[in-house]
Amino acid sequence: MMTSNSMKIQFHIRGLNINAGSRRWLEQSLGRLQSLISITAAAVVLEHRRDEAPPFRSFVSLAVPGPDIHAEAHDHTAEAAWLKVTADLRQQIVERKGSQQLRRKGRRQHPLTASPWCGAPVAGRA
Repeated sequence: MMTSNSMKIQFHIRGLNINAGSRRWLEQSLGRLQSLISITAAAVVLEHRRDEAPPFRSFVSLAVPGPDIHAEAHDHTAEAAWLKVTADLRQQIVERKGSQQLRRKGRRQHPLTASPWCGAPVAGRA
């Protein structure tokens, strides 16, 4: 288990020989995602399943504020599967942040709640 900027990363590697340089590259990819959203932990599964096509599988689950984010990808190379899974995670993060901003913006600009006449009782009136 590695820690990157307070993010705990747990790797489960099956059927692959991952060297220290490759592990750093994986950690840096997750670190770039952490610049978009606060990630407290990541569980990473990398597999080479020789009896299946495509043989490489990447799965990542990110512990983030709100519901956790996860993605899975399969491809003919380990790198391609990893790039697909990180692109999917990035897209989910961007969509979530966009939805949050719309909700906040919508609340601020709603015409009934934005005015002082939002239905609150006025002292002295029934």
